[in-house]
Amino acid sequence: MAFKSPPAKVHSYVTKLLKANLIKNPPVWYPAASLAPPSPTFLREPQIKKTKEAIAAGLPAPAPASASVQKELTRSSRSQKHLRWKTERPQKIVYPEDKLRRRFYEDHPWELRRPRCLIETSGDGTRRNWTSLLQPGRSIADLTGEDVIQYQLYLMTTGKSEREAYHIATEEFYLHRAQEETEARVAKAQAMAFGLKPRRSFVMNGLKREEAALREAERNAAKF
Repeated sequence: MAFKSPPAKVHSYVTKLLKANLIKNPPVWYPAASLAPPSPTFLREPQIKKTKEAIAAGLPAPAPASASVQKELTRSSRSQKHLRWKTERPQKIVYPEDKLRRRFYEDHPWELRRPRCLIETSGDGTRRNWTSLLQPGRSIADLTGEDVIQYQLYLMTTGKSEREAYHIATEEFYLHRAQEETEARVAKAQAMAFGLKPRRSFVMNGLKREEAALREAERNAAKF
C-alpha cells in the first residue's frame, strides 16, 4: 500500500526526500511552496521559518523586506493576533414578499391574532390565480393577510407601483372584512329574533358562579 502524506505536510515530506538524496530534482512547485509553505493553522507563517526552510533545501533565501514593510507586517500580525478562522455561513435568502409582508403586518398587527386553518379542505393546493383577492372556491372567512400580499405582488407585476398596489389590495381587503362583519351581525340578529339565547362566555360563567358562591356564603354566615 502506497504511503499517503497529508496535503499540509507534502512540502516537508519532499524536503526530507531531497536531504536523503532520494529525489535528485525538486518538483516544479517546490520553490513556490518553499516561499509560502502550507500551514495547518491557515495563518501566514513568519519570514524566518521560510528562510530556514529555503536554506535547508539548498535554495536561495527570499529577499528580506524593507523596514516599512516589516513594520507593517508586525503591526498587522499584532492586530490580527486574536482572529479566528471564520466558518462558512449560508447566505441570507430574501423574497420579494418579505418587504410587503412587513409593511402589511405593521399596519394590521391584529391580523396575526386571527385563527388560521393550515389544512387544505378544497383539495386544491396549487391556486395561482391572483387576478382577484378572493380566490374561487374560498369564503370570506378564509381570507388572510397572505392573500393580500400575494394579490399586491400580482398587481405590481401588471405595472402598478408598490404604493398603488398596496392601496388597491387593502381597499378590497377592507370591503371583504366589512362584509364578513355585517354577515355575522345579521346572522346573530336573526338568531336572536327566532328565540336563540346567546351563550355566555367562560368569563361570564365564572363570574356567575362566583356570585352564587358569595351569596351562599352570606346565607351560611347569617345562620350563626
